[in-house]
Amino acid sequence: MKKLDFQPVKSDKAFKKNYKLHDMAEANGKNLLVQWGFNFSNFGEDRRNEKVWERGEDKPDIIIEYNGKRALVDWKGKRKPKWLINERAAKSYENWREKLNMPMMIVFFVFDENNEIRERRFAVLGKNKYELSKGRQWDANKTVEFENDLPVFTAPEIIKFFNSMK
Repeated sequence: MKKLDFQPVKSDKAFKKNYKLHDMAEANGKNLLVQWGFNFSNFGEDRRNEKVWERGEDKPDIIIEYNGKRALVDWKGKRKPKWLINERAAKSYENWREKLNMPMMIVFFVFDENNEIRERRFAVLGKNKYELSKGRQWDANKTVEFENDLPVFTAPEIIKFFNSMK
């Protein structure tokens, strides 16, 4: 067997720890969508347990539907109210948005140290502006940061978003 000649920036443990916040965001987000009466279906696949996982094209988590209109959604769990995503993910989501001709929403959940929800916001690519962050994150990723005045992730705001679609 060939030995790989590189040192990953994140250990397996640190890599999977990142998913804990994502999983909490996803569970809470799907629960809210069900309560609010929105239909959705899974879109992206979870690859965290694959033996060799290569950096590649990020895929949104779900497709949400309302009154015959659809949008891609990706869940992001955070500890601080900084609306950051990996630059690689932003580019990939832009590609999916164009390829499927469907809006792309990124939903942020902010959790406190007791894993209670403190804030929930969403950004729509092409509508909410973002810029490249200065420097890199602890895991060596480049990120982009969305403007601070993102709408709150509530049923009325989601309906408003869908109603604004052509």
